[in-house]
Amino acid sequence: MRKFGTKGEVFLALIGDVEGSRQIAQRARLQRELERATARVNRILGPALAAPLSLTAGDEIQGLFRDPAAAVDAVIEVADAVFPARLVHGLGLGPLETDLGPDPALLDGPCFHLAREAMLEARGEGSWLVARGLREPGDVLVSALFRLLGELRSRWTEIQAEHVRHARGRPQKEVAERLRKAESTVSESLKAAGFQAALEGESALRAALRAFGRADEVQPSSVLEANRS
Repeated sequence: MRKFGTKGEVFLALIGDVEGSRQIAQRARLQRELERATARVNRILGPALAAPLSLTAGDEIQGLFRDPAAAVDAVIEVADAVFPARLVHGLGLGPLETDLGPDPALLDGPCFHLAREAMLEARGEGSWLVARGLREPGDVLVSALFRLLGELRSRWTEIQAEHVRHARGRPQKEVAERLRKAESTVSESLKAAGFQAALEGESALRAALRAFGRADEVQPSSVLEANRS
């Protein structure tokens, strides 16, 4: 099995870019939300990252992962934080050609080249994320699952997205108390959003990405969900 986290072996690079960012009225606010979201990802994912998730240019984010499954958590955390703004992403599996360091903007190699190609393809196809460099049938499987989840999320209202964000890792009763709403209201909203289907799709993506590498040093379940409170 492929190993992650040491020079000369493979890494999973992530590049994401905000769709239609120039048409977003409150772009400065969006950048602040992206900065807060990437900071949360870095704090919670910790050892799953080979280089921190960073805002590298305008509205573009980049990161490098030791645990490939953690890329799912990073993408979802950022997407939940900036909704209804939408990012498109590319994942690339491969080696680095530069020394590993803390600034992903200074890193380069096939993993990042593949990630950028995949991101541009996702943008052209209207997909949420495209993956490149995984063993067959990994690219097709991961890309298709992300596309399906992206289609599901595109139907959410802002209220549904808020309920989903609060419901990750929490019982519905606690969500209702936090939002000062009836539990039945929250339950119906989550049902309409297809929340359970989204969770199952996200779990399937973690399993698919984990199948292409080792994750010995991090928790096998969703690190972000386990640490939300």
